[in-house]
Amino acid sequence: MNPSSISHFVLLVISLLPNQILCRDQSLEGIDLITKTCEHTRFRTLCIAALTSDTESKSTNLHGLAEISLKIALSNASETHDYISELAGKTKDKYMQQCLEDCSENYRQAALQIEDSMKALSSKGYENVKTWVSGAMSNAESCQEGFHGKRGYKCPFSMMNKFFSQLCSISLSITNLFD
Repeated sequence: MNPSSISHFVLLVISLLPNQILCRDQSLEGIDLITKTCEHTRFRTLCIAALTSDTESKSTNLHGLAEISLKIALSNASETHDYISELAGKTKDKYMQQCLEDCSENYRQAALQIEDSMKALSSKGYENVKTWVSGAMSNAESCQEGFHGKRGYKCPFSMMNKFFSQLCSISLSITNLFD
């Protein structure tokens, strides 16, 4: 290789390095960071869609994406809680009423756990973030299981439950990148 070819090769490698490395304090440009981050999740497409829905995501770092993912999960938990409360107010069936009231409480707790995880993230308590988000996911799963306690009943918002769990999974995957 002549010296000119070597310098072109070195320039090429140097120009590609920022797109190949993802570390906790490095900020890739906008969508590149989102795409690289979401590659580490089980729900890549949802992750990209959720994070890009927030205008701040294009000008942040990994920590900012973790905050955004938690903010989206919190919003979803609150919306789901409100929906469940509305359903509970409309049903006449006692068993369904009890399940919905239990779920309403579970989602209230899940929202509080996501809020706690946001506080933990702001102080870089990543293990606490994982604990709180996992707890929120467990609350949603418990809600779903409550409907299976009696034959003929099913959760009227299974898809919302699944969506919330997926958002929490994304938050956990992003938090795991800080390890």
